[in-house]
Amino acid sequence: MAVKKAPNPKSRYTRSKKPTEKKQFFTFKRLFFGTIYFGLLVSIGIALYFYQLSLNLPSLDEFANPEYDLPTQIYDRNGELITEFYGSKRRVVIPISKVPDVMIKALLAIEDNRFYSHFGIDPIRMVRALIVDIKQGRLAQGASTVTQQTAKMFKFSSDKKWVRKFKEILLALKMEQRFTKDQILQLYFNKTFFGHRAYGIEAAAQAYFSKNAEDLNLVEAAMIAGLPQAPSRWSPTYSIENATKRRNLVLKKMEEVGYITREERIRAAVTPITLNLNRGLDFNETSYYTEHIRRYLYKKYGKEQLYSGGLKVYTMMDLKNQILAQNALRKGLEDHDKRQGYRGPLKNLLQEVDDELGLYVFSEENGWNFEQFERLDDDNKTLAQKLYDEKITDAVKNNHFIIGGDVLGVVTKVDKYVTQVNLGKYEGSLLLTSMRWARPVNYDVPYYEERLDDFNDILKLGDVVKLKILDYDHVHKEFALVLTQEPIANGGFLVMNPKNGEVVAMAGGYDFRESEFNRAIQGKRQTGSAFKPIVYSLALDSSFTASSMLDDTPFVGDGETSYTPNNYSRSFKGKMTLREALVQSKNAPSVRLTQELTTAAVVEHSRMLGIESELPEDELGIVLGSASLTLKEMVVTFGIFANGGRLEQPVFISKIEDRDGSILEELEEKEPNQVLSEGAAFLMTDLLQDVVKYGTGHRAQAINRPSAGKTGSTNNYVDAWYVGYIPQMIAGVYVGFDKNQHTLGDNETGSRVAAPIWVDFMMQATAAMPILPFEQPDEINMVKINIDSGLLECDTGGKVRFEYYKAGTEPTQCHRNMAGPIQTEEDIPGGLPETPGVIEEEEYVEEL
Repeated sequence: MAVKKAPNPKSRYTRSKKPTEKKQFFTFKRLFFGTIYFGLLVSIGIALYFYQLSLNLPSLDEFANPEYDLPTQIYDRNGELITEFYGSKRRVVIPISKVPDVMIKALLAIEDNRFYSHFGIDPIRMVRALIVDIKQGRLAQGASTVTQQTAKMFKFSSDKKWVRKFKEILLALKMEQRFTKDQILQLYFNKTFFGHRAYGIEAAAQAYFSKNAEDLNLVEAAMIAGLPQAPSRWSPTYSIENATKRRNLVLKKMEEVGYITREERIRAAVTPITLNLNRGLDFNETSYYTEHIRRYLYKKYGKEQLYSGGLKVYTMMDLKNQILAQNALRKGLEDHDKRQGYRGPLKNLLQEVDDELGLYVFSEENGWNFEQFERLDDDNKTLAQKLYDEKITDAVKNNHFIIGGDVLGVVTKVDKYVTQVNLGKYEGSLLLTSMRWARPVNYDVPYYEERLDDFNDILKLGDVVKLKILDYDHVHKEFALVLTQEPIANGGFLVMNPKNGEVVAMAGGYDFRESEFNRAIQGKRQTGSAFKPIVYSLALDSSFTASSMLDDTPFVGDGETSYTPNNYSRSFKGKMTLREALVQSKNAPSVRLTQELTTAAVVEHSRMLGIESELPEDELGIVLGSASLTLKEMVVTFGIFANGGRLEQPVFISKIEDRDGSILEELEEKEPNQVLSEGAAFLMTDLLQDVVKYGTGHRAQAINRPSAGKTGSTNNYVDAWYVGYIPQMIAGVYVGFDKNQHTLGDNETGSRVAAPIWVDFMMQATAAMPILPFEQPDEINMVKINIDSGLLECDTGGKVRFEYYKAGTEPTQCHRNMAGPIQTEEDIPGGLPETPGVIEEEEYVEEL
């Protein structure tokens, strides 16, 4: 029997057991310590990475004194904010004490409800956000604290996402160590974008509700608090529905964290969002003045400083007077436009239907032909009616029904005395009794010679017309309306203090939104007879007196191109005093006076008085206003007469400060230049007072206080001027067309067009001013003279007056019944020649 061999204990199976266990142990050990080593290395790497990032973090000093993009603010002379200049951002910086508690709670409820308990980051919120992101497979929820958001807004918005996030966390931790919670909130509230071009909580409150942040209520605060995450989406200007949903979510969060009660949430949630968008800083009345300021700032300080440097500019504008001036100019231009008649409807919808469908049932002369229309097939009639209804709806869709406001209407019925109009939601009517001005436009016939007698003369069925709402008739349930139209003539208005040159108001046109061209300082136009006082002031500062005798007979110049000026009245009075010649605005004696003084002397004198525009060196017609000047130049020159012969250049700005309150420039008082003797200035003022009392400036008497002024008109009534003043204020008006070729209308002179604008403004602007006389200098004496000769009245029984003279220039001879002939057109062979250049003003008697 075979014997089995016992197994060898050193076989490979038994031999390998112990080494395998040992090997596994060492493998585990290597993995364990390798993992630890790797973790340490990764941790060290991360620590080094974060350390490296921390070395490149911005200094917290930049947060302690942040440099915001701030708008330039423009103030009037009384410190009232007029407007702001900024680029795409408008920001108003305020301290956290001005942010109401309800606003802070609303923001923290939706953005960071553990703000006061965390240390810059919120680990709990981070974990929750990570879980949500994992579940949804995307970055669905943010975990940034208000501190992190503040860091991001100031420094990291353009970095790559993860690098930015790491830096944001580090900086948030540093910020929490350096700043208090309130300081961080102040940084956040002043930096955040809230939509509608508003940066910062104060700008947001003004933009959406036209109030300061400290006045926000719960409903308003909750709406604003919901905006920072997506201003475009949640903005109420984009969607009230979206804004309401977001606001209600904020209210819900506020209730959840205990900031408000359930009752407060429900009450606020059912309150509709009522916007009051801030347009107060963009009103049209100040635009011409502030645009002049803006151009100056842009030229001197540059674009960046202008739009984001936070300048504070204090102007000489008086906001009340500025609004009065702009409104007076607008009203005057509208009144002039009405005197020329109605220019017609904007378009005719039936004509458009006819053109688009090719029906041939409308004519310019007769309008819509109903007989021809009835002969069309039913399809065409149905299509025409549908298209017409659509066009009516489109024409009136933007109407807003405010008493005194403008709307568009479509004429639905025209009778002789009444016209019916479709306004969309409402109907309206026009009455002939209030529309007599609306004759078909005619610049050749004065308004008082022609009136509208039948609405059929100006309107047709289907006309689209611009209307002004007068009232609402509750009985007939319709609006009472009148036709309106924007004037096509334009003008400028400049108001200045003659004692110091401060420009208190300036209107450069009818509507800044339609034309930014400033006719008060940029437009150059012929001045007509308004230039005469410049020549007469030279005469009075030379050897002439107010009683010097001038020759009012036909004047024929020398040479091939002889100059033959004509008087407006086409009659001549022979000898007349210098005073009478100016008051009656006589051309012939004025030209002779210029000839005697020489045009070279007139030009030199004009330069001394502040005229900078080009002047003709050898034209006698310069006295009749052949040169084109700006309104500013004319106001400055007349201001010399009002200021005792002293020249004051116009001043628009009193002081400019930078964002820190340091003064960049400030008005310094300078001794004005004495460019005209005080006596001559007083005499000119006295002559111009007579222009108001007895001449073409008679409309200025309506202000019921001493004033002096002069009108001006040019050939074919193209330009109209009036420059007038009282001791405390001077104002000038220009009216005309920008292309300078169109007539203002028959008899539309400076007296009729420009002077009423001056009166309208002055009556309101001077209501609270004391009534003062013009001061008489010591060097002026008064003497009784005879008007016919300008000599002393020695009891001859003629026409007399008391005349002013500079001491030593009084007449010494007695009057001896001297008289000059009176000549008319019939006395001159061939009649009077036409006057080239400008015409004189109409005389007061003819005006009446």
